Amino acid sequence: MHQIQFASLDLNLLRVFDALTEERSVTRAGARLGLTPSAISHALNRLRYLLKDDLFVRGSNGMQPTARAAEIGPGLRQGLLQLQHALAPAEFVPALTERQFTVICGDYVSTVLLPGVMARLRVEAPLSELRIRPTGSHIVEDLDSGRADLALGGFGRIPERFVRELLFSDTLIWTLRADHPFAGQPLTLDRLVELQHLIVAPGEDDSAIDGVVVDHGLERQVLRDDAEAFTDALAARGLRRRICLTVPNALAAPTIVADSDIAALLPRRIALAYAERYRLKLFKPPYPSPPFEIAALWHKTLGDQPALAWLRSLFQAAAAEL
Repeated sequence: MHQIQFASLDLNLLRVFDALTEERSVTRAGARLGLTPSAISHALNRLRYLLKDDLFVRGSNGMQPTARAAEIGPGLRQGLLQLQHALAPAEFVPALTERQFTVICGDYVSTVLLPGVMARLRVEAPLSELRIRPTGSHIVEDLDSGRADLALGGFGRIPERFVRELLFSDTLIWTLRADHPFAGQPLTLDRLVELQHLIVAPGEDDSAIDGVVVDHGLERQVLRDDAEAFTDALAARGLRRRICLTVPNALAAPTIVADSDIAALLPRRIALAYAERYRLKLFKPPYPSPPFEIAALWHKTLGDQPALAWLRSLFQAAAAEL
C-alpha cells in the first residue's frame, strides 16, 4: 500500500478535500474556502499525486468521490473538526463567530422552529451562517463525520455515542375548508369516511416499517400520520377511509384543503399557522390520537463544544416558546 509522506502534506489540501466532499463542486468548494476554482483544481491535482488516486471524478451530479475518497473522507472530517476544536478559544463568543452551522431537519420542524431560532441568531451571532439540510438516510454518517452539527426529528432508539434531548411535542388535527358543508358540525368518524383524505407521506416511506426508518442503529419516525390509530378506530366500526392524494410534506396541504372538499390530517402547529390565512376549520380527531415528539440529536464527542452548546440553546429557547 502506498505510504503517504506527511511531511509534504499541506493542511490546506485536506481542507480542499473536505470542501469537495461536502460541496461536490470545484466552484462551490472555492467559494466556501475563499479560493478560485483554479486554486481548487491545483490543490486537487496535488492531492491526487500524493494519494495516488483520482479522488473525485466528474459525473452527472457534480464531482463524485472515488472509493478511496469515500473511505478516508469521514475520518479526515473528524480529524479536522478535532483540530479545530483543539485550537478554538476556550470561550465561545457568538457575536464574533463567522462559523457555518449545519442542522438536519425536515419541513415541519423548519416551519415550526426556524423563525424563533433565526430571530435569536441574527441578534446574538450576526456574522454566522445556519445551513439547513433535508432529512435523509445519512444522518448517522453526517453526525459521525461532523458534516452536521445537529439533527432534529422524531427519534426512537439511538446509538450510544449520540445524545437525544426532547424539544417539544405536538398532536395531529383534522382540517377542512371553513365553508365546507361539514365545517359547522362535529367531525365524527361517520362524517370522516364520507370525505376523501389527503395524507402526508415523505419519500422515505418505501423503506419505513410502521412509519419508522432504521439506519445504522438509529430509529427515526418519518410519518406525521396516526394512520394506525385511525384505521383501528374505523375497523372497530366496520368502516374504511378513502385516500385521494398523497403529498411528501405537510406544507402543501393547507392550500389544497382550502380549495377542495378534501380533509387532511396535519400537525397541530402547522394547521394553526395556516388556519387564518387559508380559512381552515380545525377538528380534534374523533378517536384516541397519540402525540408525537421532536428531539435534538448530536454526537457526544463532536457536540461537546461551546459553539454547539450555544447552537442547541437557540433551538431549546425557540421550542420553549411554542
